[in-house]
Amino acid sequence: MATRLASGQSLLDRLPGREALLEQDVRFRPRWWTTRVPASGWLDDLPEDPPGGDYRRISRGRVLDAADGSDDWEARTLLAAGVWSAGDRALVASRGARALGGTEPSELLSRLRLAAKHLGTGRGAVDAYRSMLRGGSAHVKHLGPTLISTYLYAADFGNRGGVRGGDALVLDRFVVRALNDHHGWSVPEDGPWSADLYARWLDVATEQAWLAAIELGRTVRGDEMEFAYAAHGKSLG
Repeated sequence: MATRLASGQSLLDRLPGREALLEQDVRFRPRWWTTRVPASGWLDDLPEDPPGGDYRRISRGRVLDAADGSDDWEARTLLAAGVWSAGDRALVASRGARALGGTEPSELLSRLRLAAKHLGTGRGAVDAYRSMLRGGSAHVKHLGPTLISTYLYAADFGNRGGVRGGDALVLDRFVVRALNDHHGWSVPEDGPWSADLYARWLDVATEQAWLAAIELGRTVRGDEMEFAYAAHGKSLG
């Protein structure tokens, strides 16, 4: 186990606090998704940016709220995760919409539910992630590791009733860039990212959150640490 924070004070300075974490949002065009994904019309009801324009905004908190346990929450959560992950990148949104719209809705729900069953049990987040990779029992065609991990992050949060963060965390290219820089890893930023790599990332986040909590004298959640790592990755260009 590490005995010091990666990058020390600079990592602490990037921790957002709970309110700022949930408010983290992105700008997107609903039509990138609504033209290809069933039951996606609710995206048009999100806050306009600017008022009267084609763009909307979706926050991390809205993604987590989607995992509310109501009927078909899994599909809504995956869509929210995809929109938030892609943001204003039209090409990434197109790929995400292809994944969500290219699978028959009942089959998509079945696979998402199968993956979510792993959550909250032992190394459930890693098992769930593994099940959604190519060749896994819950694999969805064209679904990449960033969208998989974002769905699992929200689903795990919902699985625990929103009381505290779950074990699953987002893994994206910015987090990978920060892991390479802070810890001397040599992971390709564009993937593929195995279940073993995902497990290593969760271990690092848990460890670093514990060390940060000692320094700050407060609880530091894993998703706060994910935010800090992603922020560092973005700063590297």
